[in-house]
Amino acid sequence: MSSLIGHSLAGLTVGITKKQSCFLATVWARLLWMFWLVVVEIAPDFDYVVPFLHPSANAGLRITHSLCCALLLPTLTIVCLRVLGCDRKSLPKATAQLTLASLSHISLDLLVGVTALPLLWPITSNVFKLPFGLLPSAGKPSLSNYYFYYNLGIEMGALVPLSCGLLISQYKRLSVWRWGMISLLLSVSAYFMYWAYGLSR
Repeated sequence: MSSLIGHSLAGLTVGITKKQSCFLATVWARLLWMFWLVVVEIAPDFDYVVPFLHPSANAGLRITHSLCCALLLPTLTIVCLRVLGCDRKSLPKATAQLTLASLSHISLDLLVGVTALPLLWPITSNVFKLPFGLLPSAGKPSLSNYYFYYNLGIEMGALVPLSCGLLISQYKRLSVWRWGMISLLLSVSAYFMYWAYGLSR
């Protein structure tokens, strides 16, 4: 599984893309929205702390990592926004961000290539896992755990350049210099993904 930091970074990246967050009028509203997107992004990992969601209570399945459960909080959020009077023009933008934040969690965990996920639960209990990994597994958080820092460094090396490249791509006019920066960032990300690909799993 990806780390909490990696998932939070993905949620923030979704939240600060200009084209999707422009429907929020004030700075405080945008900050609150970005915080909520991070919550939506990390929500599937609530099974670590909620007993009835824990795999041990669900035949070893991480049911919170199914598409159905992952999209539950975004759906409830959309309903609440509509009840609170969010206009129809803004709702699609909010829906897009919520969906991206939620599904990016599952995507990152799949890219680790370690834990099989019940993506189609409750329709079927079949689990799915990629035969390779492009991200390292999150090490156990501990000040004395060398592999926690080692894997986190590789993960950030892969994800931070991707996030920065995405943000640069939001500019309306992409100069040759900006395209060069995006290419460089993608190359750095690809290097760390290749590094992660070679780790034992």
